[in-house]
Amino acid sequence: MKKTMTFIGISLSVVFFIALAFRPANASVSSSYNLENPALPDSVMKIVQKACLDCHGADGNGMAKAHVNFAAWTSYDAKKQAGKAQDIYKEVSKGKMPPGKWRKNNADNVPTQADVDLLKNWAIALNK
Repeated sequence: MKKTMTFIGISLSVVFFIALAFRPANASVSSSYNLENPALPDSVMKIVQKACLDCHGADGNGMAKAHVNFAAWTSYDAKKQAGKAQDIYKEVSKGKMPPGKWRKNNADNVPTQADVDLLKNWAIALNK
């Protein structure tokens, strides 16, 4: 019985380490957003970087990342990216995002009307 349990334990350990060795490269968790991600235009990345990543980046809030996770943006298919872009524009244009407390503490980084217009155009382009 003891030999069987030892064998099972060793087998599970080997499987675990093999799985770690062969996991996909994008499965690793990064502490910062890849700013070279071609899925987001530079102009949109600038807005995201200044106003979104605190909560919606790799080190962000779990609830916020459940809605939009820019660290996982490239894993979204085109349809999901288009839908998320539309949602982002709606929330930012209504003033719901970034949230009020964040806006108060980061007044210099709150998206401007030009930023909102840019997000609108981006969302429209993705939804065509």
